[in-house]
Amino acid sequence: MAVTRVYVGHTTTRQKIMGAGLFLGVMLLGLLGSSVVGPGIYRAKAGRLELSPGSVGSKADGSVPEVTMFSQMEATKSFVLKNEEFGDWTRNNGGMIGDEYYNKIVLGDGIVIAAKINQDAVELEYVKEDGSFRADYEHVVVTYPIGRMRPWPKETDQRAAQEAGWLTYTDGYVDMQGDFGVELPDLEKLRTDSMLAMAAVGLVLGLGGLAAAELLMKKKEEQESVPQNDQERWILGTYAIWAQFFGQFDYKGRLYEPNTVRSPLYIGGRPRDEDSRKRTIKVLKRDWDIKNREELLETVEYMSKGSGFWDCETQSERAWELCRSSQLLGMGFIAGWLTREEMTKRSSVVGNIIQKSFDGWDELAESYLEAFAAWYARTFKGQEESAVKMRRMIYQNLCSRTDSPYKLPWMLPLGTDGSRVEPVREKTGEV
Repeated sequence: MAVTRVYVGHTTTRQKIMGAGLFLGVMLLGLLGSSVVGPGIYRAKAGRLELSPGSVGSKADGSVPEVTMFSQMEATKSFVLKNEEFGDWTRNNGGMIGDEYYNKIVLGDGIVIAAKINQDAVELEYVKEDGSFRADYEHVVVTYPIGRMRPWPKETDQRAAQEAGWLTYTDGYVDMQGDFGVELPDLEKLRTDSMLAMAAVGLVLGLGGLAAAELLMKKKEEQESVPQNDQERWILGTYAIWAQFFGQFDYKGRLYEPNTVRSPLYIGGRPRDEDSRKRTIKVLKRDWDIKNREELLETVEYMSKGSGFWDCETQSERAWELCRSSQLLGMGFIAGWLTREEMTKRSSVVGNIIQKSFDGWDELAESYLEAFAAWYARTFKGQEESAVKMRRMIYQNLCSRTDSPYKLPWMLPLGTDGSRVEPVREKTGEV
C-alpha cells in the first residue's frame, strides 16, 4: 500500500546540544583559519619571494660586479649597471613588448636594451657642469638595482621586440626588478578567505558528523525498545494492537502514517528517544491522569490485581484491564520511569494472569477488540465504525507478519510464578 508520510519536526534536547556543538566547532575552525591558516598561507607565499639584499631587484650593495658596458653584462651572471645618461632620464620612452611594459635604457656603447626596473632601488648621482648644479637632470649617473639578463617570457615576445623599433638588442631583456615587482599577498584577505573556508569545511564535516551521530543514536534508541527475546515479544503481544496505533503519531499527536497500520514493533509503541518520552508522558497525563512512576504502578496494581480486575464480569472486560496494564508498563519504560528489567518483571506477572484467564491469542485479541469497540462507542458516539475497523486491520496485519508475537506459544514461560506485584510505595528516587 502506498503511504504518504508527513513528518512534523521537533527539536530534542540532544539535537539542541549537538547544534550548539556544531556552531561552536564552526566558530573555532573559523578562528583557526583566521589566526593560523591565513597567516600561514601569507608566510608561505611571501617566503617564496626573493626580497633579501643581494637578490635581483635589490639595491646595489657591492656583492656583485659593477658594469658599464653591454659586453660586461653578458659576461657575468649578476651585475649592477652604472650608466651615465643625458637628458631628462625620467622621460622614459619605453614601451610594450607583448603583454608587458619595459623600460628603455641607452647604454654608453650605444646599445639600446629593454629592462624591468625596481625604481625604489635606483640611485642617482647628478653631475655638475661648469661648477653649477643642473636641476633639469640633463646629466646624471644612474646606478641601477642588481640585475640579470633574461630571455623573453614568451616565444612571441622576441618577434614583438624586433617589431617595436626602439631596441637594438632583441634577444632578451635585463631584469632589475625580480620579485620586487610582485605584489605581496593581502594578509587580511587571506585571513578572511581562510576563516570562511575553514568554517565551511567545519560546517560540512560537522553536518556530516551530526547526521551520522544522529543516525547511530536513532538506531540505538530504536533498538532499546525493540523486543530482545521471546519473553519481551510475548509481553508486547498483549498490547501490540494499541502499540501499532500509538506508534503512528508524531510528538504533537498527529498521525504521520495515516494510511497504514504497519510500523516497527516497539515496547511501549515507540522508539526510546526524547520525542517519544515527551509524547508518552503527555499521553499518560492527559488520558490517564498519571503523572509519575508511583501513580503508574498503582494503576497497574489496581487494574491487574485489584478491583479493576476482580470486578470484571466478562472476558472482554478482563482483556481490557489486563492488556492495558501491560501497555502502561511499556509506556513507563518509554517514559523513563521503569528500567527494562522492572518493566519485564512486572509485565511477566501481568502476563501470567493473562495466560491463566484466556485460552490463547485469538481469545485475548477478540476480547480486547470487543472491549475497545464498547469503550469507543461510549466515548465517541457515532464514530466507532472507522476506529474499530482500524484496530481490526492492525490485528490482522500483526497476525500476518513474520515477526508476529502471535506466533509464539501461548503458555510461553515468562520467568515468574505470578505472585502479587511488589508494593509500589518503594524507594525509587523519583516520585
